[in-house]
Amino acid sequence: MFFGTAQSIVTLILIVIFYSIDFFMIHRYDKQRKQHKSGRAWDYTLLMLGMAVVVILQPIFLPQLGLFTKQVWGLVIQVMGITLAACALALHIWARQHLQCFYAERVEILPNHQVIDTGPYMLVRHPVIISFFGLVIGIFLINPALTTLAMMIYTFWDFEHAARQEEKLLSQNLPKYREYMQRTPRFLPRLWRWK
Repeated sequence: MFFGTAQSIVTLILIVIFYSIDFFMIHRYDKQRKQHKSGRAWDYTLLMLGMAVVVILQPIFLPQLGLFTKQVWGLVIQVMGITLAACALALHIWARQHLQCFYAERVEILPNHQVIDTGPYMLVRHPVIISFFGLVIGIFLINPALTTLAMMIYTFWDFEHAARQEEKLLSQNLPKYREYMQRTPRFLPRLWRWK
């Protein structure tokens, strides 16, 4: 199991990649939002960056908050975490490419809003949220610590709440969204459809 500075570096790399993708995608698709404000919510972004700093620095300055083992299974779990985080980043890119200008860090309706049911949205209603779940679980597996556990719990609570708010708003404003909700699961795809 790698620990300390190595955990911080791996976590930093994942977070930098994620936020680079996020900033690029928002910048790219904000141009399509025309007169509507940016998809960025700076209060949320700053909160997440603050949490990221704590998670990145914890293995160096407060290693006692984490779990450490010299057993091979510890390294295997960390490699699984890196793999899961990489898959989450790929899902995030795929979902954002389909969502385009309709992505926002707040629950909102745009004047030309429409139901997106292509790409990963054919399988689940919230693939972007699933990508966040995968990223925080991956970071937790890389650095099993109280700080990453707290971040993971907060992320699950916050995004599950956001998914419910979004579904309520979209189903009230987009009649086709109600039908989409009936045929498409929230977070876990129905595997039996492909049998």
